[in-house]
Formats: sequence, C-alpha cells, structure tokens
Amino acid sequence: MAQDGQESVELLLRGYRAFVAGDLEALEGMLDPDVEWVGAGSEAVVVSRADVLDVLAERVVEGYHVTVDRAIGLGDLVVVSMRFSRVERDPTDERPLQSRRSYLVGRYAAVVHTRGGRVVRVEEHPHLASALEAVGLDDDAA
Repeated sequence: MAQDGQESVELLLRGYRAFVAGDLEALEGMLDPDVEWVGAGSEAVVVSRADVLDVLAERVVEGYHVTVDRAIGLGDLVVVSMRFSRVERDPTDERPLQSRRSYLVGRYAAVVHTRGGRVVRVEEHPHLASALEAVGLDDDAA
C-alpha cells in the first residue's frame, strides 16, 4: 500500500499526461488486466482493460481537453476532480472556421483504486463532494 497516497497520485497524473498525449500504450500499462470502471449513477461496470482502452481511445479521437483540478491521495485511493471540454462542430457547415459550433463543458469526479502500481478500479461520481463522501472525507477537510 502506498503510505501517504503520493505513489497513487503520481500514477494518476502519469495516466492523465498519457491521455492528453493520446498515448494509449502507456495507459494500457497502467491499467490492471481486470480493471473495473463503474459509471456515475449507474450500475454499468466495464470489466476489461480492452474495453476501458476502447472508451479512452474514443475520448482521445473526440478531442477532449481535460484539466485535473484536484488529486487527493489516500493510500491506494485517489479522489480526483477534473474539468473537460471540447468543441462540437456543426456537421452541416463545411467552412473551416464555423460560426455554428457548440461547446461542451463538464466536470468529472472519481475515486481511483490502485494496487501494485496499476489502476484496479475507477468509481465515477456526479461531483467532487460525492467522491469525497465515498472515502469518508468532507470537502472542507480535503
């Protein structure tokens, strides 16, 4: 177990940098072969490194811009909060500088479980307060 959570945070940040660079090979090495990914507010669970990589590859192709706001290490757990955005082009407008674009902006929070230098489980949450509550912290304490 990572004593203070620093190793787990560093793993998460390496994964973040690999995602931003589109380096799916590096991400593959950071995911346990039996990684579980639980979606926020749903019972949907992805239980395969290949499936998780497929989802991450889709997000890379979709051109998401992602920024880590907070990463709180707690032993083998990391509570993470991120912002994401992307431009959605109008498919009916072929001009290179479209005037009819929409901007998708959102937030993402999760509890990331690590073991042996790999991500073994990701539990998505609707917001940071929910992720903090899941690990027994409140927003003021973190």
